[in-house]
Amino acid sequence: MSGDDRREGDDWNGQDPMDARAWRMKGIDLRKMGRLEEALEALDAAVKADPRDQESWRNRAVTLNLMGRHEEALEACDKALRVDPHRARTWIARGFALHCLGRYDDAVTCYARAIELNPAGADGRRAWNNRGAALDNLRRHEEAIESYDEALLIDPFDIYAWNNKGVALGVLGRPEEALRCFEKALEVEPEYATAWKNRGLTLKALGRLEEAEESMKKALDLGLS
Repeated sequence: MSGDDRREGDDWNGQDPMDARAWRMKGIDLRKMGRLEEALEALDAAVKADPRDQESWRNRAVTLNLMGRHEEALEACDKALRVDPHRARTWIARGFALHCLGRYDDAVTCYARAIELNPAGADGRRAWNNRGAALDNLRRHEEAIESYDEALLIDPFDIYAWNNKGVALGVLGRPEEALRCFEKALEVEPEYATAWKNRGLTLKALGRLEEAEESMKKALDLGLS
């Protein structure tokens, strides 16, 4: 992968480039364990060992996003993109940071770039779904639904796309269609508390109060307040 192979003219600052990979892998493992501060320390060591390791910069951005440090995540994404501007995952991470900062138009642009680079697979599905969420925040709900549909073409079992599509349909005053989306999500994941809550709210809007109460109780039982 880029950053792991030494090329003519690369400046490793006297470091073995494999050190960067080792630090990066340690950082990823620590992040998976929820040890975010330690993960960030490891990824800092990775980019110090090899400032051109775009994967370490991207993983640093992902970790910072999880820590709520979105401005710093944005800077890390930009460092990664200066090394390699053709990685969909980096554009997704950048879009997420911008989204969390309330810069929804810029986030949509990043997700669109990710889709250009990789419209299919897990990255494409994530980019389409995130693009839909940003469009929803811009009140462009019809476009958001189109985005969720693209995500669902890639993975018809994406519970988040089904849930998000249902929310957008509800905002547009299409509760019957919204209800079908929440129920699709629950067919895939019966313990998805958010979908139970949204199903309950939609049933209430449809006047089906007994079913709505049961759905809301299920959401509460699953720990959703």
